[in-house]
Amino acid sequence: MSQPEMYFFWITVSCYVAASFSYLYRFLSGSAKADKVGTWLAATGAAVNFLALTARTVATGHLPVRTLYELNIVVAFLAVVVFLLARRYFPWVSLLGIISVSFAFLVMGWGYADSTEALPLTPAYKSRWLAVHVLFALTSTGCYVLGAAAGIFYLLKGRFVPGAEPERYHMLPDKETLEESGVKFILLGFIAGTIMIISGSIWAKLLWGKYWGWDPVETWSLVSWLIYGIFLHLRFTRGWKGSKLVWLGLGCLVTNIISFWAVGLVTPDTYHTLDQITRPIE
Repeated sequence: MSQPEMYFFWITVSCYVAASFSYLYRFLSGSAKADKVGTWLAATGAAVNFLALTARTVATGHLPVRTLYELNIVVAFLAVVVFLLARRYFPWVSLLGIISVSFAFLVMGWGYADSTEALPLTPAYKSRWLAVHVLFALTSTGCYVLGAAAGIFYLLKGRFVPGAEPERYHMLPDKETLEESGVKFILLGFIAGTIMIISGSIWAKLLWGKYWGWDPVETWSLVSWLIYGIFLHLRFTRGWKGSKLVWLGLGCLVTNIISFWAVGLVTPDTYHTLDQITRPIE
């Protein structure tokens, strides 16, 4: 890790941590000022996060997608950007920053703890499909986290009789709006995930001569995508609503986390490590 990148990394983490606590204070106290401070900190963190990504790219000579650390700082950036865009149009979404922005600094810390070593790209990464596949994969995770955050607040608000909630819950919209917002975020994530799978399949065809190879990460990504598809099917064609739909959405996020992080840890020989691939692709 270069010195500029190190500075950018820790400034980003500090901003995300401070923003998370500001949003938490906003929820507990109702302070409008804490909301503004939290949003300013989150936006500043995202800007410096981008500088960290740029510094990494300059230092390594390639997009930051080679290691767990690089992937995690990218997904943190995209998660916060998705959150800030949603907050721009729906101010109440700022409360979801308690979860979304916390997710960002936690995954950055995990990546840093793993290894910040800069590694060269293997030939398989030298493809024009790289940016498309990774960008939409990580964007889908950011959308899913935001959808899960809306679901968590739905469940928290559902513990009380409507109109009799503690005052801090009055900052949230009604349960129906929370549920619908969560579904919309998940739908956006599903669209991004679909593009991820399509671009990954094209990449696999160029690399291995076939669109699908049943690699563990590949398979779990498909499982997660299918489960999210079932979620949307049950919502839009079967009319599922309420707590059972929200709990299903949280379960869907678990499958996404498994496909993105857990599978690579338990099956290090997955093709997605790309350490054993030497054939370049176009």
